[in-house]
This record gives sequence, structure tokens and C-alpha cells, in this order.
Amino acid sequence: MKQFHFLALFRLQTFYIFLIILPVSIFASATSIYDSMLDQIAEDVFLSPRQKEITEIEKRVMEKNREEVASLRSSIKHLLHKNDHLKRIVKDETIAKLEFVHALEGIPNLGGLLWYRDSEVFFSWGDWSDYYEDSLSLAKLRNEGQLTYFQIENNRFYYFVKNSSGYFPVNFQFVGWETTFYVFGEDGSLRYTNDLNVDTAIRSSEFKKIFESIKRKVRHCEVREIGGLSVFLVPGEERPLYYVLFGLRIFIYIWAVYLSYLFLSQSFPFLKKQLQK
Repeated sequence: MKQFHFLALFRLQTFYIFLIILPVSIFASATSIYDSMLDQIAEDVFLSPRQKEITEIEKRVMEKNREEVASLRSSIKHLLHKNDHLKRIVKDETIAKLEFVHALEGIPNLGGLLWYRDSEVFFSWGDWSDYYEDSLSLAKLRNEGQLTYFQIENNRFYYFVKNSSGYFPVNFQFVGWETTFYVFGEDGSLRYTNDLNVDTAIRSSEFKKIFESIKRKVRHCEVREIGGLSVFLVPGEERPLYYVLFGLRIFIYIWAVYLSYLFLSQSFPFLKKQLQK
């Protein structure tokens, strides 16, 4: 009898999960649904408070990075089409080049622009030395295939994000995370942080030395690579309340599964009859 009740519970839970994922299955494969569901449950319920916070930091950082990259692309395209700068620069008009350079200098988070025309360097602006493969010229760029670019006809435009001196676009201080993080771009410049006391002009090579000394004092420090960004994480002091909430999340999840079983067993009595046969 106990074995029967266990089997009935298992089948009802399986049916409940099937009802949840059925609408999604129309648009996604079974594997992606299963993986997505497990990832979401693991993230929302079973991650420790510290890992949950780190996951949220990574999501916010990637979100802000995508926003900045997309915004820069729109700004550069607008400048190229404004007053026919693209066509005029191709015709080698000096005034058009000067206007374009002046406009680029007014974008505070643009580190550099590299214009290839017919597979050759046609125009460059900004400091690309951190991307030189041979440390000498623009002829060979390191990780060229991973650099952000867009295409207009036979023109390809590479660009990268870099905060100019005194400019910091995102303030993460209001979020209230205990973990302190420092995000550096591929060029070595500081992109994001929630540490208001850090020198925003610091380079990743300099910060790595500081980070090594921090690791000796603070446990669980780590470095993660996400989307071409290096994220240095320094955990804050863990508070008992976090673990109380962690336990509460797990309890609510188990309680929800149990209530779902009771609801289905009462709402679909024919399932019990089928199982008893």
C-alpha cells in the first residue's frame, strides 16, 4: 500500500510538471526545456546566498555591457550617416574627417574605432595598442574575431568600450550587494565596480597585484571571465539572516510541491481511479 501511494505521488508530480512546461515545449526542444527548468530551480532555490549574489552580479554586468555596446553602435552609425560623413570621408574630405573625429571624442565611453574598407585599415581613432597582436601595428589585432563590429556595405567598423577619465556610467552602489566586484575590459581598463573608493584609472595589471594581497586576507575571492570581461570578486561578511532566508526558500519549494500534489489529487480524482486499476 505504501508503495502504491509513493507511485501515485510520483505520477501526479510528473503530471504537474508536464502541465507547467507544456506551453514552453511548443517553442523549444525537450533538452533545452529540461536544462532551463533545472537551472532556474537550482538558481532560485538551491544556490547559497553568496553564489546567488555572484550570479546576480554577473547578470547585471553582462546586461549593462550589452546596453553600452548597443548604444555605442547606434551612436557611431548615427555619426557616420550624419551630414554624409561616411561618403565624404571615403572621398578623403579633410573637413569631414575632422568633424567625425571631434564627434567621436565627445563619446565618453568609446575607447577606439577602427575602420576597415576592402579588408584594409582605412581610418583609426583611439588607442588600440592593447589589441596589437605584434605590439607594433594595426595590421594584426589580437582576438580580432571576438572584437565588437558592424558592417556597412564593404566597410567594417571595430570598436571597444573604455571609460574616459572622470566618466563612470553605472553606479551599482544602490543595489546593496555584500560582495565587492571589479570588472575590467579586454584592454585592461576598469569598466564597472561597486567600490566608490577605488581609483577608476587603475589598470587590470595593477589591480591583480592588489587582488593577490586581498586573497590572503579574505576567503573565497575569485576571478571569472564572462563575455570578454574579467570580474574580480571579493566576498563580504556573511550574515546569519542570509542563511535563514536560504532555508526558507528551500522550505517554500518543498511545501509548494506538496500542495501541488494535494491540489491535483483533489482536482483530478479520475487520476487516482486510473492508478488504482
